[in-house]
Amino acid sequence: MTTLSTSQATRTPMAAPAAHGKRIWTPALWLVWAVCLGLGAIGMYQRIAHGHLPAGYGSYVPWGLWIAIYFHGVGIAGGAFAVAAAGYILALPGFRHPAALRAAIVLAFAAVVPAFMAVWLDLGHMERASRILTAPAFTSMMAFNAWMYNAFLAVAAVCWVISYRRDTGWLKPLLCLGVLLALMFPSQSGAFFGVVDAKPYWHSPLLPIMFLASAITAGAAMLLLIRGIIGVDSPAGYGDADPVIFTAAMARLRSIVLAGLVAYFLLEFAEFSIVLWNTQTHAPALDLVLFGPYWWVFWIVHLGVGGLLPFALLLTRRPGAWIVAGFLVAVAFISARLNVLVPGQAIGEIRGLQEAFQHPRLNYTYHATAMEYLVALFLVAVGMAVYFVGRRISKALAARAA
Repeated sequence: MTTLSTSQATRTPMAAPAAHGKRIWTPALWLVWAVCLGLGAIGMYQRIAHGHLPAGYGSYVPWGLWIAIYFHGVGIAGGAFAVAAAGYILALPGFRHPAALRAAIVLAFAAVVPAFMAVWLDLGHMERASRILTAPAFTSMMAFNAWMYNAFLAVAAVCWVISYRRDTGWLKPLLCLGVLLALMFPSQSGAFFGVVDAKPYWHSPLLPIMFLASAITAGAAMLLLIRGIIGVDSPAGYGDADPVIFTAAMARLRSIVLAGLVAYFLLEFAEFSIVLWNTQTHAPALDLVLFGPYWWVFWIVHLGVGGLLPFALLLTRRPGAWIVAGFLVAVAFISARLNVLVPGQAIGEIRGLQEAFQHPRLNYTYHATAMEYLVALFLVAVGMAVYFVGRRISKALAARAA
């Protein structure tokens, strides 16, 4: 799949336009960023001016779209770093150049920053966010996660700095540590839910593995998308101006995303089929996922847009279709988080509790509001800005070090 001759590369649809890929996509990306920033600013104003009142979550379902963005963002960061760092350690074509590693590290930060902002905006007292670092209780899975994220970011930042040096003897050992952390915190995010005994839908040993599989899949898909958009661009891109190497890297990322899709949906089938096989078992949370008000999130967004459609596109030999598939997986796989997050909260532990107390905030049905979607667009704009600034800094430092 990844060993291509020069003649094969010239016949690949990606090879010719790739050198001008960034030029073609730049106006569209600026337009997307401006729209997300403008609409997102409205949502941010509503969040700051009116607090949580315009949001759709309440006392029974306190976590919604923003928390899903949080888990999805850190998953993309960990998956992208793990794939790129492993490729650099193994000296794979398209990954062995330090520029490719730096681009993945910048992507990891661009995913983590809006993810942290999402969970910060979800807090009732945003000013207390720092206490999870200054006064942590490590018996809490949430505190453990926060410290693991920051340890990963510290290691990734050191790797980014060292990658500019000619003597990079410490780089690969640090990358191994970074890969370990990058694989641990998506799994730890799954364990965050899996240890909750009071929620039968969450209390599953498969959740950490499913979170890890979705993180690698979405992270590789994001790398596939960005590489396809940037194209062959040696000084500012991934260090490989040869179209053969570029196409080989794209093909390898395509294989990772394909394998990730198969692995995740097999795990999900295993999780659901165990419950559905026993006709005597009633699983209301799973009923909500498959047939309740959230059915479209699973059947249309998750299975259709995030699974079957990109899988079909990746089976083709058209790299342009792979880019579209990468975009669909990177965006639509947030539904994997929503399908875990919301249904697990939407089932009460005490029968009759919802009928006993009546209030708009005491409701087990959650639907994200316009304000939540607008804030989500603002977070996308922040992520794009972080990536753009990070890439500019990387390019400037690389030119100085050359």
